[in-house]
Amino acid sequence: MSAFIEKLKQMDDKDSHKRRALGRGLDALIPKRPETAPLGDGERIENIPVDQISPSRFQPRYVFNEESIKELASSIREKGVIQPIIVARKREGFELVAGERRWRAVKSLGLAQIPAIVKVVRDSDALELALIENIQRENLNPIEEASAYDRLMREHALTQESLSQRVGKNRSSIANFLRLLKLPDEIKDDIADGRLTMGHAKAILGLESDDERYRLRDQILSSGLNVRDVEERSRAASPKKHKATPAKDVFMEDVRVRLERRLGSKVDIKQRAKGGQIIISYSDLDDFNRVIEAITKE
Repeated sequence: MSAFIEKLKQMDDKDSHKRRALGRGLDALIPKRPETAPLGDGERIENIPVDQISPSRFQPRYVFNEESIKELASSIREKGVIQPIIVARKREGFELVAGERRWRAVKSLGLAQIPAIVKVVRDSDALELALIENIQRENLNPIEEASAYDRLMREHALTQESLSQRVGKNRSSIANFLRLLKLPDEIKDDIADGRLTMGHAKAILGLESDDERYRLRDQILSSGLNVRDVEERSRAASPKKHKATPAKDVFMEDVRVRLERRLGSKVDIKQRAKGGQIIISYSDLDDFNRVIEAITKE
């Protein structure tokens, strides 16, 4: 199983900048290639001056990977912008709704225009669209994703269950992301930068005090402890808190989260005394084909 986790992590790292759609999500908003015909409600794909577009106020991503932007720019230089961005018209110019990486890449190439769908978007919807765009296409780091979920729930009065339906994630996954926000800032920075995984974080959260959490975090970073090792140390430090939780739960949850992020679909793992099931959800035939492609992709 540990070999499987390592392979999954390698696949995650390799494909982190090539994230595919999570369910249908933005498919209803963005066509697969530019068209000249109206999209509905008077919307069209237009070539918008790049310098008239401002970044979204609701962008959940804090950090943009410059190397990833360069790779995207290279692809755009060769093939053009295949997928239009989404913008909202403002009194002066336009505001991005989705597609900031494409916009940044086009700016870096010095191009004057970029294909865009001009939509009428309420502020109440802009954060949700920006979050879905990043989850589906660009893979937010866990802390950015957690912060975006928290903001969506607060500003839209959503429950974890209703949020899970809107963004295509398991409710338990959303709960685990939100718990990350309870960690000290330094540990959250480690998670955002990839020094600690979600599995590490969940085990650290099992400890009672920040002092204990810092000590375990230092052990992980200095000794390269895997998730199972960290869970065992967390249990030893807080045996009462972990009394009713099987040791394998955090390990299997880490597997489930990695699969969910890798496949871009809801994933459930049902364990039995012997064996079990991995259940992958899809929304329609197109989404089924997308999942199969993600599974079989080398």
